[in-house]
Amino acid sequence: MKQNTRDFSPAVRRVRRRGVGLLVAAGLCLSAFGAVRAQAEPELIVADQKGQQKALMEAAGVDHTTGYHIRWVEFDAAAPLLQALGAGAVDTGIVGDGPFVFAWGAGLDVKAVWRVPQHQPGRATAVIAADGSPITTPAQLSGKRIATGRGSIGHLLLLRLLATGAIPAPAPELVFLLPVQAKAALDTGRVDAWSTWEPYVSLAVVAGHAHVVADAQGLMPNDGFFVASSTALAEKSAQLVDFYHRVTDAYKWGIGHKADYVQLFARQTGMPEPVAAAAADKLMATPGPVTAQTVKAEEAVAEAYRAAGMLARADGFQGAFVQDFSGP
Repeated sequence: MKQNTRDFSPAVRRVRRRGVGLLVAAGLCLSAFGAVRAQAEPELIVADQKGQQKALMEAAGVDHTTGYHIRWVEFDAAAPLLQALGAGAVDTGIVGDGPFVFAWGAGLDVKAVWRVPQHQPGRATAVIAADGSPITTPAQLSGKRIATGRGSIGHLLLLRLLATGAIPAPAPELVFLLPVQAKAALDTGRVDAWSTWEPYVSLAVVAGHAHVVADAQGLMPNDGFFVASSTALAEKSAQLVDFYHRVTDAYKWGIGHKADYVQLFARQTGMPEPVAAAAADKLMATPGPVTAQTVKAEEAVAEAYRAAGMLARADGFQGAFVQDFSGP
C-alpha cells in the first residue's frame, strides 16, 4: 500500500505559510535591491551587427564598465539598426558610412560621432557571384539582377561602379533585400549577384565558395561610424565618451591578438573559424574622433546618393557629424 507522506496538520500549514511569506519577503527585498542598483547604474544600449563589436570588446576585456551597464542589441543590417536609433530604442551603434549618410539624408535624427576606418579600406564591401557563375568582372554585371540593401554600403558600391563606368549600360536591376533574403536569392539563382559587406562577404566566399566580382577599393572612403541619437548625446555623453574609448582600446588589442579575437568571434556568432578569421582580417581598424578631414571625405558619399536622386536633405552636411567628440 502506498504511503501518503503529505501532512495536513494545522501546525505544518502555519509553518509552510510562514516559509512562503519569508520567501516572498526575501524576493521583494532582492527586487528592491535590484531596482536601487538599476537606478544607481545607468544603462547604455548599444546596437551591434552580427556580434562583432561585442565579441571584440569581450575578448579584449574592456566591456566591464564603472558607473554604467552596456546592454547589447543585435541587428542583421544597418538599416534596421539606424531606424532603432532614430526611434530612441538604442543609444549608439556601428554602421557603414553609406547607410549612415542615406539615413541622415532621409531626415533621421542621428549623428556620426566616432570613426572606425578599416586598415584595408574597401575590401570589406564587395559584389559577389555564386560558385560556378560566369560573372567575374564588373562589366559583366550590366543588365543583371543584383541583390543589395536599399541605402546600404552595398548599394553605395553599386552606385559608384555605375558612376565610374565600371558597370556599363544597360544598368543592372537592383533587388532590395535584407542579407538573409539576399543570400537565399543568390543561392537559388533568383539574382545574378549580391552587393554586400562583412561578415556576409566572407560567409559567402569562404563557406559558400562564392567569388568576388568587385570590391570598394579606391571607390569610396568605406569608413564605419559609431552613430548616436541626439537624445543619447544630450543625456549620456559621459557614458558615450567612455564607451568609444573602450572600443578604441579593444581594436588596439585585436590587432595584436587576432587569434584570440577570432576564436571568441566564431563562438559568439556561430561562424566557422576560417570565416571569422577572414572577416576579422578586413574589419580591423584604428578608431578615433570624427575630424574635419573625415567630413570632407564623406562628402563624396553624399554626392553619390544625391546624383542618384536619393538625398533630398538640403541642410548642411557638416551637421550630420559631431567632430572631436569629448563629452560634457
